Amino acid sequence: YYGYDPVSDYFQTGITGTESISLSTGTDKNQTYASASAVNSKGIVPNNKYNRYNFTFRNTTSFLDDKMTLDVSASYIMQGDQNMVNQGVYNNPIVGAYLFPRGNDWEDIKMYERYDAVRKLNTQYWPVGDAGMVMQNPYWVNYRQLRNNRKDRYMFNASLNYKILDWLSVSGRVRLDNSNNKYTEKFYAGTNTQMTELSTRGLYAIEKSADRQLYADFLVNINKNFGEKWSFQANLGGSFTDMRYEFLKNRGPIADENFEGEKPGLSNGFYVQNLSVRKTMKIEDGWREQTQSLFASAELGYKSTYYLTLTGRNDWPSQLAGPNSKSKSFFYPSVGASVVLSELMPNVNKDYLSYMKVRASFASVGTAFERYIANPRYEWNESTGQWSNTTQYPLYNLKPERTESWEVGLSMRFLKDFNLDLTYYHTVTKNQTFNPELGVSGYSKLYIQTGAVRNQGVELALGYEKTWKDFTWNSNYTFSANQNKILTLADNVINPATGESFSISTLNMGGLASTRFLLKEGGSMGDVYSNMDLRRDDKGNIYIGENGRPVTEKIASSDDYIKLGSVLPKANMAWRNSFSWKNFNFGFMVSARLGGVVFSRTQAILDDFGVSESTAEARDLGYVLVNGNDRVTPENWYRTIGSGDAVAQYYTYSATNVRLQEASIGYTFPRKMLGDVCDLTVSLVGRNLWMIYCKAPFDPESVASTDNFYQGIDYFMMPSTRNVGCSVTLKF
Repeated sequence: YYGYDPVSDYFQTGITGTESISLSTGTDKNQTYASASAVNSKGIVPNNKYNRYNFTFRNTTSFLDDKMTLDVSASYIMQGDQNMVNQGVYNNPIVGAYLFPRGNDWEDIKMYERYDAVRKLNTQYWPVGDAGMVMQNPYWVNYRQLRNNRKDRYMFNASLNYKILDWLSVSGRVRLDNSNNKYTEKFYAGTNTQMTELSTRGLYAIEKSADRQLYADFLVNINKNFGEKWSFQANLGGSFTDMRYEFLKNRGPIADENFEGEKPGLSNGFYVQNLSVRKTMKIEDGWREQTQSLFASAELGYKSTYYLTLTGRNDWPSQLAGPNSKSKSFFYPSVGASVVLSELMPNVNKDYLSYMKVRASFASVGTAFERYIANPRYEWNESTGQWSNTTQYPLYNLKPERTESWEVGLSMRFLKDFNLDLTYYHTVTKNQTFNPELGVSGYSKLYIQTGAVRNQGVELALGYEKTWKDFTWNSNYTFSANQNKILTLADNVINPATGESFSISTLNMGGLASTRFLLKEGGSMGDVYSNMDLRRDDKGNIYIGENGRPVTEKIASSDDYIKLGSVLPKANMAWRNSFSWKNFNFGFMVSARLGGVVFSRTQAILDDFGVSESTAEARDLGYVLVNGNDRVTPENWYRTIGSGDAVAQYYTYSATNVRLQEASIGYTFPRKMLGDVCDLTVSLVGRNLWMIYCKAPFDPESVASTDNFYQGIDYFMMPSTRNVGCSVTLKF
């Protein structure tokens, strides 16, 4: 008898249902399409759900002897979710589920609330306590800390194309994409008061936001051949993008008798007027960005063998507007050339080589910096509830971030059934905008633009397809490898506030617990370090104190931090195969990530609480062997390396993994078997089915944040799941 197990006692099987229907009809002049679909899912933790409903209508009409085409469409998406969980300890039910003592009675805490006769309402039942990390009854978090999001999205598209000549056409498009969002939080009385800002009566929040995006463009298309040798294609046009965002938020605790000068509010009264006057956060915000562009591209071909491609684009983004930016726009060009070598080898047997092309290109792309850098503003401080009385230091020579890239490639089809695509690329990104955290008197912060980061790598795709009568095999292998390197960080950069030059050898981008992402010249953007270690004696052995416990020490200087590795992979690969025989089909894909490291704060806390498999094995053994012959009790060892900020090097793992990413099998019942009414296809599909190789205690491919400096970190992240589903398709 193993007692409580979160996998079997708390987690549940998630279910996702997807249904869709589409209808298309029309004539040579007019085509109409309509569709509706629904996605309804229940998560692997109780009371977690997601629903989405899509409705689309599209109509295409031809006029003027098919010279003019009008295409209009409209879509509506209604989306809602409840209690979405990312990672961390706040609003995360799996913290309590993971750390609940394995010998305690789980059935007892399933009744997560008990009636309080004094307060005359139900309050949380959780005899375990918060363990100093806001841990609560998982079911209370599921059912009494409700977080709901509702999104309504409307999209309208229209395009008009007119064919002036056989080789000349003009077109215009416009797209409107609007969405309204409403997010609410309802924390009931009985919730840990750290979550309700010390109110015993609950907390309420309501946020409303609106996104508005308008896009329009026009295009002149030229496609003309000159004799049998020359071909020319060109596009000339312009575009307009306008984006707006509005945000309104009220969030605060329900007024409590402990709040001086305020009358108590109604417990669990989730209304704005019921909130504390002094402690409620009231925020109204918004922004607008606009980009106007002109662009052109042209491709000249000779004998269907030699091709030269030129493109150019000029953007006028609103981030560059204002008195503090000297550059009002940026231009980025590209040039490419290719040669179809197979056309130059007419005598080569087509069975051996049917097509081969080599290509090379150069491109320069500009990206505007974030808003408000060129035009500083006073910011609202949520923690103090006051406006800041300073702004950032105004800069007068801001430049857009620039990425210059070179690329060469080879494409070929050979030996009848094989195809190959090989690419090498080299990119350098410069003028990156960041805050070096230099103290500037009278200003909140100062930004500089410097640094250069290089990415270079290869991408390969190899395919094979062969048919033997009724049997077909299709196989594709992909491989990619990227090397990231910081060429310069901040070397002899001029401080715009003082005029003095300065250099930065290391930039600390933060992290979690004892991990820190440090940027250093010669390193990568993913290098992660530890600022904690165990004390060692003069021989380098781990020091064991008189109480039988090792001693942790914080490393003072970032120059001495212990490098754990890079969270970036060295390579990724995948191998997909599909087979078909008559009406049967079968396929699978194996994927792999090679290299990189990940850090698990979850594993450290599980060890600290003694609920992990590794601590159980150590208790069975009776000790942990240290320095080759020193025996330390499991409690002394794991409470040292796992507690506090943890000693990160003991919880850093290789991110290399190999898995059966996908597998499917299906059969199509022909129409004649169903009385010529319809075609019926039934398929069984599985994804993330089998982790063939993985040393980390969690899925290294799981992503809890898109932040550049929070990749590869697990902090009570939801576990990845195996998905098995059935698909039924009817075609009338």
